[in-house]
Amino acid sequence: MSLEKLITIITKELSGERTKRLTGILSQYHRIQASKEFLVASKLIYNKLEELGDNKCQIHEYVADGTKRYYEWHAPLSWDIEDGELIQLEPEKQILCRFSETPESICTHSKDVDFEGEVIHIGSAKPEEVQGKEIGGKIVLTTGRPRAMIDQLKELGAIGVIAYPTEERAQGHSEMIQYVGLWPNADNKEISTFGFSLSRRQASKLILQINQKKKVIVKAKIKANLYEGNMHVLSTKIEGTKKTKEEIILIAHICHPAPSANDNASGSALLFEVYRTLKSMIDKGIVEKPHRTIRFLWVPEFSGTLPWIIEKEKEEGFSPMFCINLDMVGEHPVHVGYPFTFNQSSISTPSYLNDIITEVIGHVKDNLAAIEQGGWQFPWNYRIVPYSGGSDHILFNDEPFRIPSVMFGHPDTFHHTNLDTIEKVDQTTLKRVGITTLATTIIGSSLDKYSDIIVKAYITGYQKRKAKLINMVSTEAEKIERFQKKEKMVYKHIIMEIIKKFVENENKSIKLMQKHFQFSDRKAIDFLNNDLKSLVGNIQEYFYEVLNQDIESEYDDTFQQIPKRKWKGPINSSKLYETMSSSFRLKKSSQISDKQLTKLKEFFTKSAGAYGGFILEITNLIDSKNTKLDILTLLSLINWKIIEFQILEDFLLLLEYLGYIVF
Repeated sequence: MSLEKLITIITKELSGERTKRLTGILSQYHRIQASKEFLVASKLIYNKLEELGDNKCQIHEYVADGTKRYYEWHAPLSWDIEDGELIQLEPEKQILCRFSETPESICTHSKDVDFEGEVIHIGSAKPEEVQGKEIGGKIVLTTGRPRAMIDQLKELGAIGVIAYPTEERAQGHSEMIQYVGLWPNADNKEISTFGFSLSRRQASKLILQINQKKKVIVKAKIKANLYEGNMHVLSTKIEGTKKTKEEIILIAHICHPAPSANDNASGSALLFEVYRTLKSMIDKGIVEKPHRTIRFLWVPEFSGTLPWIIEKEKEEGFSPMFCINLDMVGEHPVHVGYPFTFNQSSISTPSYLNDIITEVIGHVKDNLAAIEQGGWQFPWNYRIVPYSGGSDHILFNDEPFRIPSVMFGHPDTFHHTNLDTIEKVDQTTLKRVGITTLATTIIGSSLDKYSDIIVKAYITGYQKRKAKLINMVSTEAEKIERFQKKEKMVYKHIIMEIIKKFVENENKSIKLMQKHFQFSDRKAIDFLNNDLKSLVGNIQEYFYEVLNQDIESEYDDTFQQIPKRKWKGPINSSKLYETMSSSFRLKKSSQISDKQLTKLKEFFTKSAGAYGGFILEITNLIDSKNTKLDILTLLSLINWKIIEFQILEDFLLLLEYLGYIVF
C-alpha cells in the first residue's frame, strides 16, 4: 500500500471533531496526579474503551506516598481538594479567587487552612528582597516557585504563599493565572503550607497598596486532603500477530488542573481517537492486524510512567521499538499562534523513525481531506526540531529501554495557566496530528507491507544529512588556519572523528531497519551501505590538503576518558535545571568556577531544543561506554556545528560535582 493511500483511508476514519468533543469533556476534570479526580478521568476513558469492545484495558495502581522512589524520582503524595478561596478584607473588600471558579488559583498540594492575616511582597524571593522585612506570621506575595520555597517559607516564618507570574511569563496577558504547586514529599510534608495563585493584574494592585503603606489583610480558606495514596496508569493494547513482545508505545498524560485543554486533555483525547480509529479499521478489514503490538498509555506525567516502565522492565522478552508522545497537540493556529512541532528522537538513539515521520508529515500537510469543516482551513504550519525534554518520551529514550522517542506538540503561551481553554483547541490540527501518529504507527507495526516507504523515507533523510555533514566539514575546515599548530592537529582529528561517527550512526540506523523490516528488494539497502563505505574516503580526498596533514600526530588523552553513570534509569533533570538558575551557588571546593558555570548557562540557553535539550542529550550519551570524544562528536551532529570541547568538559565537571558521574 502506498503512503498516499494509507493516509487517505485514515482521513476517512479519524475525526478531529470527535476528538475536540472528548477534549472538552476531559478538560472539566481537575486532573492532579494521584488525585481522585485524575482516577475519575482515567475511568471515563477506560469505560469508552470497554464500550468499543476492548478487553485488554487495565488501570495499574502505584504507590504515591512522597517517599517511594522510582529510579531517581520520588513518588508524589496524593492530594484532593474540595474547595478554597482567598478574600481581601483590607484596605478594601473583594474576592481575589475561588477554586470553584478558577481551579488554578489554589496551589496544588496545599494544606487545609482557615487563616486571616497580612500580605507582604517579597518579589522573586531573592535574599536581598527578603532581607530586613518582617515576614513571620504573614503570607508572602512572590513570583518565586512555591515548590522550591517550602524550606525558605519555614525559615522566614511565613504562614503561606501567594504566587503570581513574572512579566515575561504573563507575556501581555495580565489576567493569566499560573498552575503552580507546593509538591511536598515525605521529608518536608510536615513543614509545608498552603498557597494561592493570582494574576499579574491582581498582584500589581496588591503591591501598589503595600507600597502606599496600606495593610493588605486577607482571609485564606482551603479544604483539602494531603495523604499517602495511589496513582494510576491506564493501559491498553492492540496485540501483534507475529512479534507480540515488540511494542510501539503511544503515550499521553491526562494530568493537570481543569481545564488544561491543550495540555493535555488534547493529547489524551487524541490517543483515544487513534485507538478507536485503528480498531475500527482493523474490524472493517481496511487494514490488517498489526504484526507488532501497539501499546496505548494514559499517565500522570513522569510520576506514573516511571513505575510502569519498571514493571515492564521485569517482563521477560519485552522489547519496545519506539515511542510517540502526544503532548499539547490541538493548538489553534490563530488563538494560540505557534506551529505544530515535531521534536525528533535523540542523537543517542539513531534510527529510521525521524525519517518516516518527516515523510508522513510531508504528505499530510497539504491533504485537503485532513481539514475538518469546523476547523482551520489553511495549510499546516509546522517545524521539525532536535530532541528536547519536557514530557514522558524522555523516560523511554534513556535507560532501561533506550528506544527512539519523539514528541508531537506545540509551544503554547497559555499552557499551565487558566487560559488553556477549549476554544484554543482546533479540530483540523487534532486530525492532522492524529493522521501522522496513526500512519507512522501502522507503518512501524508491519514487518513487510510498508518496507518500500520506510527505505525511501530513510534515503531522503540520509541524503539531506549527508549534505549537511559536507557543508559542516567545509565550514569547519575553513577555521583551521586560525589555530596554532597543536590546536590545528586536534581540530582536524575532531572533524575526522565527526565524519566517522556520522557513518557509524547511519550504519546503526540501517541495521535497525533491517532488523525490524523485511525488504523484498535489497537494492536500496545496498546503495546506502555502499555510499556510506565510500563517504569517509570521498570527504578525505576532497579536503585532503586541509584534513590529512598528520591527522593522527597529536591526540589529547582526555578525549578517551569515559564518564560513568552513578544513577540508574532516566535522570531526574530537575537538579540540573536548578544549577542553571540564578539562585544556584557552587561550593568553594568545586573544580568548576562561577565563570565556567555562567558560560554553561549561556550555552544551554542558546543551544538546540527546549526543556534542556542539550543537557538531556549529554546525559543520554553517558552510558559508561562513550568516551568524551564520542559525546563531543555526536553532539556536533545535532546542529551541524562543532561543540566547544571546554563546554563539554565543564558540564561533565558539574555532573561530577553533583555526584552523577565518575571517571
